[in-house]
Amino acid sequence: MYYWCMLVLAVIAEVVSTVGMKYASTSSPIAGYLLMALMISLSFYAFSRAVVHIPLAVSYAIWEGMGLFLIGVAGVVLFGEYLSVGEMFAIALMLVGLLLVTFDKGKHAEDEHDEQLASKVAIKPVQAVRIQVKPVRVGTLGEVAL
Repeated sequence: MYYWCMLVLAVIAEVVSTVGMKYASTSSPIAGYLLMALMISLSFYAFSRAVVHIPLAVSYAIWEGMGLFLIGVAGVVLFGEYLSVGEMFAIALMLVGLLLVTFDKGKHAEDEHDEQLASKVAIKPVQAVRIQVKPVRVGTLGEVAL
């Protein structure tokens, strides 16, 4: 749970950092750049803690995907920007993909389950069986004695 909280913190800090970047370019350069530097540093730190436990591909997809979604919302709400229907559809598709990446257990979960089962079952090694063959004696009249 700690790692997921760190990932959420990384996303929020990234969004605040990007909003700070917009403020730096429009109205308040010093405060905006200061906010941006602090928040992006916090975002990278929190993300580095999250990837200790969460797979990198999953955590990066969440970090960037949710970040893009929330930055789009912030642009509309805070700065009055406009998103076209195509842009909203693209963001929705990205979120569906993000859900698929995040919640897909895939083959890895099955492999781990099989390994756990195999470790619980005691397998005894097979011992080699030696077969002894006695030499065949041939009798005087062609008889074979075993």
